[in-house]
Amino acid sequence: MPGTKIAVVQMESKLGKPAQNLRRAEHYIGEAVAQGADLICLPEAFSTSGNILEVADVSVTIPGPETDFLREQAKQAGVHIVAGLLERGGDGTYYSTSVLCGPEGTLLGRYRRVHCHELEARYLSGGSEYPVFDVEFGRIGLMQGYDINFPEVAREYCRRGVDIIVCSALVPEMFAYVANMRLPVRAVDAECVLAFASGIGNNLYAGFGYMGRSQVLADPLFLEAERFDFVDGDERMVDLGKEPGVGVVEVDLDRMRRYRAKATLSGDLQPATYWQS
Repeated sequence: MPGTKIAVVQMESKLGKPAQNLRRAEHYIGEAVAQGADLICLPEAFSTSGNILEVADVSVTIPGPETDFLREQAKQAGVHIVAGLLERGGDGTYYSTSVLCGPEGTLLGRYRRVHCHELEARYLSGGSEYPVFDVEFGRIGLMQGYDINFPEVAREYCRRGVDIIVCSALVPEMFAYVANMRLPVRAVDAECVLAFASGIGNNLYAGFGYMGRSQVLADPLFLEAERFDFVDGDERMVDLGKEPGVGVVEVDLDRMRRYRAKATLSGDLQPATYWQS
Protein backbone atom coordinates (compact mmCIF):
# COMPACT_ATOMS: atom_id res chain seq x y z
CA MET A 1 0.00 0.00 0.00
CA PRO A 2 1.16 3.63 -0.43
CA GLY A 3 2.85 5.44 2.40
CA THR A 4 1.01 5.96 5.69
CA LYS A 5 0.58 9.55 6.82
CA ILE A 6 0.99 9.99 10.56
CA ALA A 7 -0.08 13.27 12.19
CA VAL A 8 0.92 14.50 15.64
CA VAL A 9 -1.22 17.23 17.17
CA GLN A 10 0.41 19.64 19.60
CA MET A 11 -2.16 21.64 21.56
CA GLU A 12 -2.78 23.38 24.84
CA SER A 13 -5.67 22.03 26.88
CA LYS A 14 -7.12 24.41 29.45
CA LEU A 15 -7.95 23.34 32.99
CA GLY A 16 -11.71 23.44 33.59
CA LYS A 17 -12.53 23.96 29.90
CA PRO A 18 -13.35 20.49 28.52
CA ALA A 19 -15.80 21.69 25.85
CA GLN A 20 -13.28 24.28 24.63
CA ASN A 21 -10.56 21.62 24.56
CA LEU A 22 -12.70 19.34 22.41
CA ARG A 23 -13.37 22.17 19.96
CA ARG A 24 -9.65 22.88 19.78
CA ALA A 25 -8.95 19.20 19.14
CA GLU A 26 -11.58 19.18 16.39
CA HIS A 27 -9.84 22.11 14.73
CA TYR A 28 -6.47 20.32 14.68
CA ILE A 29 -8.02 17.03 13.58
CA GLY A 30 -9.45 18.97 10.63
CA GLU A 31 -5.98 20.34 9.82
CA ALA A 32 -4.51 16.84 9.92
CA VAL A 33 -7.27 15.47 7.71
CA ALA A 34 -6.69 18.29 5.20
CA GLN A 35 -3.06 17.12 4.98
CA GLY A 36 -4.16 13.58 4.21
CA ALA A 37 -3.43 11.94 7.57
CA ASP A 38 -4.29 8.27 8.06
CA LEU A 39 -3.48 8.25 11.78
CA ILE A 40 -3.98 11.30 14.01
CA CYS A 41 -2.36 11.38 17.44
CA LEU A 42 -3.53 13.70 20.23
CA PRO A 43 -1.80 14.43 23.57
CA GLU A 44 -2.37 12.79 26.92
CA ALA A 45 -5.41 14.03 28.91
CA PHE A 46 -6.39 16.16 25.92
CA SER A 47 -9.86 17.03 27.24
CA THR A 48 -8.86 18.05 30.78
CA SER A 49 -5.11 18.70 30.79
CA GLY A 50 -3.16 17.02 33.60
CA ASN A 51 -5.61 17.85 36.36
CA ILE A 52 -4.94 14.82 38.53
CA LEU A 53 -5.55 16.76 41.76
CA GLU A 54 -9.22 16.85 40.76
CA VAL A 55 -9.25 13.56 38.91
CA ALA A 56 -12.35 12.37 40.80
CA ASP A 57 -14.26 15.33 39.34
CA VAL A 58 -12.80 15.63 35.83
CA SER A 59 -12.18 12.01 34.85
CA VAL A 60 -14.44 10.43 32.25
CA THR A 61 -15.85 7.00 31.61
CA ILE A 62 -14.68 4.94 28.64
CA PRO A 63 -16.81 4.60 26.60
CA GLY A 64 -18.49 7.94 27.22
CA PRO A 65 -19.12 11.34 25.63
CA GLU A 66 -15.41 12.01 25.00
CA THR A 67 -14.90 8.72 23.16
CA ASP A 68 -18.18 9.35 21.31
CA PHE A 69 -16.62 12.62 20.12
CA LEU A 70 -13.45 10.84 18.99
CA ARG A 71 -15.39 8.04 17.30
CA GLU A 72 -17.46 10.57 15.37
CA GLN A 73 -14.37 12.53 14.32
CA ALA A 74 -12.70 9.33 13.13
CA LYS A 75 -15.78 8.23 11.21
CA GLN A 76 -16.37 11.59 9.53
CA ALA A 77 -12.77 11.76 8.34
CA GLY A 78 -12.25 8.04 7.70
CA VAL A 79 -9.11 7.96 9.84
CA HIS A 80 -7.72 6.38 12.99
CA ILE A 81 -7.40 8.63 16.04
CA VAL A 82 -5.44 8.09 19.25
CA ALA A 83 -6.01 10.37 22.25
CA GLY A 84 -5.30 10.41 25.97
CA LEU A 85 -7.99 10.76 28.63
CA LEU A 86 -8.17 10.71 32.42
CA GLU A 87 -10.36 7.65 32.91
CA ARG A 88 -12.75 6.87 35.74
CA GLY A 89 -12.59 3.11 36.11
CA GLY A 90 -15.55 1.05 37.13
CA ASP A 91 -13.80 -0.07 40.30
CA GLY A 92 -13.45 3.38 41.88
CA THR A 93 -9.93 3.88 40.54
CA TYR A 94 -8.55 6.33 38.00
CA TYR A 95 -6.17 5.88 35.10
CA SER A 96 -4.33 7.90 32.50
CA THR A 97 -5.53 6.10 29.40
CA SER A 98 -5.04 6.25 25.64
CA VAL A 99 -7.82 5.16 23.32
CA LEU A 100 -7.79 4.19 19.66
CA CYS A 101 -10.82 4.90 17.46
CA GLY A 102 -11.21 3.57 13.91
CA PRO A 103 -12.62 4.93 10.65
CA GLU A 104 -15.83 2.94 11.08
CA GLY A 105 -16.58 4.98 14.17
CA THR A 106 -15.63 2.23 16.58
CA LEU A 107 -13.65 2.31 19.78
CA LEU A 108 -10.95 -0.24 18.99
CA GLY A 109 -9.39 -0.34 22.42
CA ARG A 110 -7.54 1.37 25.22
CA TYR A 111 -4.17 1.38 26.98
CA ARG A 112 -4.06 2.22 30.68
CA ARG A 113 -0.64 3.70 31.40
CA VAL A 114 1.38 1.13 33.31
CA HIS A 115 4.00 3.41 34.88
CA CYS A 116 3.04 6.21 37.28
CA HIS A 117 5.37 8.65 39.00
CA GLU A 118 5.22 8.31 42.78
CA LEU A 119 3.34 11.62 43.07
CA GLU A 120 0.84 10.56 40.40
CA ALA A 121 0.37 7.22 42.13
CA ARG A 122 -1.46 9.01 44.95
CA TYR A 123 -4.26 9.67 42.46
CA LEU A 124 -3.86 7.24 39.57
CA SER A 125 -3.65 3.48 39.29
CA GLY A 126 -1.41 1.79 36.78
CA GLY A 127 -2.50 -0.59 34.06
CA SER A 128 -0.95 -3.98 33.48
CA GLU A 129 -1.22 -4.71 29.76
CA TYR A 130 0.42 -3.66 26.48
CA PRO A 131 -2.32 -4.18 23.89
CA VAL A 132 -1.64 -4.11 20.15
CA PHE A 133 -4.11 -3.27 17.42
CA ASP A 134 -3.95 -4.53 13.84
CA VAL A 135 -5.36 -1.98 11.39
CA GLU A 136 -5.19 -1.87 7.61
CA PHE A 137 -1.81 -0.13 7.46
CA GLY A 138 -0.05 -1.95 10.29
CA ARG A 139 0.14 -2.90 13.95
CA ILE A 140 -0.23 -0.11 16.52
CA GLY A 141 0.92 -0.04 20.15
CA LEU A 142 0.11 2.68 22.68
CA MET A 143 2.13 4.28 25.44
CA GLN A 144 2.19 7.60 27.32
CA GLY A 145 4.77 10.20 28.23
CA TYR A 146 6.08 8.77 31.51
CA ASP A 147 6.53 5.37 29.83
CA ILE A 148 9.36 6.92 27.77
CA ASN A 149 11.57 6.48 30.85
CA PHE A 150 11.24 2.70 30.68
CA PRO A 151 12.90 0.88 27.75
CA GLU A 152 10.95 -2.21 28.75
CA VAL A 153 7.80 -0.73 27.18
CA ALA A 154 9.44 -0.19 23.81
CA ARG A 155 11.08 -3.61 23.93
CA GLU A 156 7.78 -5.27 24.79
CA TYR A 157 6.17 -3.65 21.76
CA CYS A 158 9.18 -4.68 19.67
CA ARG A 159 8.61 -8.26 20.81
CA ARG A 160 4.99 -7.94 19.71
CA GLY A 161 5.93 -6.74 16.21
CA VAL A 162 4.46 -3.24 16.40
CA ASP A 163 4.94 -0.93 13.40
CA ILE A 164 3.92 2.33 15.07
CA ILE A 165 3.94 3.29 18.75
CA VAL A 166 1.74 6.25 19.53
CA CYS A 167 2.87 8.07 22.67
CA SER A 168 0.30 10.58 23.92
CA ALA A 169 2.26 12.78 26.30
CA LEU A 170 2.05 15.56 28.84
CA VAL A 171 5.60 15.74 30.12
CA PRO A 172 6.56 18.53 32.57
CA GLU A 173 9.04 20.93 31.02
CA MET A 174 11.72 20.26 33.66
CA PHE A 175 12.08 16.74 32.23
CA ALA A 176 12.15 17.85 28.60
CA TYR A 177 15.91 17.51 28.08
CA VAL A 178 16.06 13.89 29.20
CA ALA A 179 12.76 12.96 27.54
CA ASN A 180 13.98 14.41 24.27
CA MET A 181 17.17 12.34 24.54
CA ARG A 182 15.23 9.17 25.20
CA LEU A 183 12.75 9.50 22.32
CA PRO A 184 15.06 8.47 19.45
CA VAL A 185 16.49 5.71 21.62
CA ARG A 186 13.02 4.29 22.18
CA ALA A 187 12.39 4.32 18.41
CA VAL A 188 15.58 2.28 18.01
CA ASP A 189 14.67 -0.01 20.93
CA ALA A 190 11.24 -0.70 19.43
CA GLU A 191 12.50 -1.04 15.82
CA CYS A 192 9.47 0.91 14.61
CA VAL A 193 8.05 4.40 14.12
CA LEU A 194 7.36 6.44 17.24
CA ALA A 195 4.71 9.20 17.13
CA PHE A 196 5.04 11.51 20.15
CA ALA A 197 2.03 13.85 20.52
CA SER A 198 2.57 16.29 23.35
CA GLY A 199 0.63 18.93 25.19
CA ILE A 200 1.90 22.47 25.75
CA GLY A 201 0.90 25.34 28.02
CA ASN A 202 0.97 25.65 31.79
CA ASN A 203 -0.54 23.67 34.63
CA LEU A 204 -1.49 26.47 37.02
CA TYR A 205 -2.27 24.06 39.85
CA ALA A 206 1.09 22.32 39.66
CA GLY A 207 3.12 25.40 38.71
CA PHE A 208 4.92 24.06 35.67
CA GLY A 209 4.62 23.99 31.90
CA TYR A 210 4.60 21.09 29.44
CA MET A 211 7.46 20.31 27.08
CA GLY A 212 5.82 20.19 23.65
CA ARG A 213 8.38 18.89 21.11
CA SER A 214 5.81 16.68 19.39
CA GLN A 215 7.64 14.61 16.82
CA VAL A 216 7.63 11.53 14.62
CA LEU A 217 10.78 9.41 14.74
CA ALA A 218 12.18 6.25 13.26
CA ASP A 219 15.35 4.18 13.58
CA PRO A 220 18.07 6.30 11.88
CA LEU A 221 19.65 3.17 10.40
CA PHE A 222 16.37 2.40 8.58
CA LEU A 223 16.10 5.97 7.33
CA GLU A 224 19.75 6.01 6.28
CA ALA A 225 19.16 2.82 4.28
CA GLU A 226 16.14 4.35 2.56
CA ARG A 227 17.22 7.95 1.97
CA PHE A 228 20.40 8.79 0.12
CA ASP A 229 20.37 12.31 1.56
CA PHE A 230 19.88 11.25 5.19
CA VAL A 231 22.04 13.11 7.70
CA ASP A 232 22.32 12.57 11.45
CA GLY A 233 19.37 14.20 13.19
CA ASP A 234 16.91 13.44 10.43
CA GLU A 235 15.47 10.62 12.54
CA ARG A 236 13.19 13.34 13.89
CA MET A 237 11.13 13.56 10.72
CA VAL A 238 9.07 16.39 12.20
CA ASP A 239 9.47 18.37 15.44
CA LEU A 240 6.90 20.99 16.41
CA GLY A 241 9.05 22.72 19.02
CA LYS A 242 6.89 24.74 21.41
CA GLU A 243 4.24 25.95 18.98
CA PRO A 244 0.72 24.55 18.66
CA GLY A 245 -0.11 22.86 15.40
CA VAL A 246 0.00 19.68 13.39
CA GLY A 247 2.97 17.80 11.96
CA VAL A 248 2.43 15.16 9.27
CA VAL A 249 4.96 12.59 8.09
CA GLU A 250 4.55 9.93 5.42
CA VAL A 251 6.24 6.60 6.10
CA ASP A 252 6.41 3.54 3.88
CA LEU A 253 5.68 0.88 6.49
CA ASP A 254 6.11 -1.97 3.99
CA ARG A 255 9.72 -0.89 3.41
CA MET A 256 10.24 -0.49 7.14
CA ARG A 257 8.97 -4.02 7.75
CA ARG A 258 11.27 -5.42 5.04
CA TYR A 259 14.24 -3.55 6.54
CA ARG A 260 13.35 -4.77 10.04
CA ALA A 261 13.12 -8.38 8.88
CA LYS A 262 16.73 -8.12 7.63
CA ALA A 263 18.25 -5.91 10.31
CA THR A 264 16.44 -6.74 13.54
CA LEU A 265 18.62 -7.50 16.55
CA SER A 266 15.95 -9.67 18.14
CA GLY A 267 17.70 -12.87 17.04
CA ASP A 268 20.72 -11.92 19.14
CA LEU A 269 18.78 -11.42 22.36
CA GLN A 270 19.73 -13.58 25.34
CA PRO A 271 16.52 -13.52 27.40
CA ALA A 272 17.72 -16.16 29.83
CA THR A 273 20.33 -13.67 31.12
CA TYR A 274 17.96 -10.77 31.91
CA TRP A 275 16.01 -10.00 35.09
CA GLN A 276 17.29 -13.14 36.80
CA SER A 277 18.23 -11.70 40.20
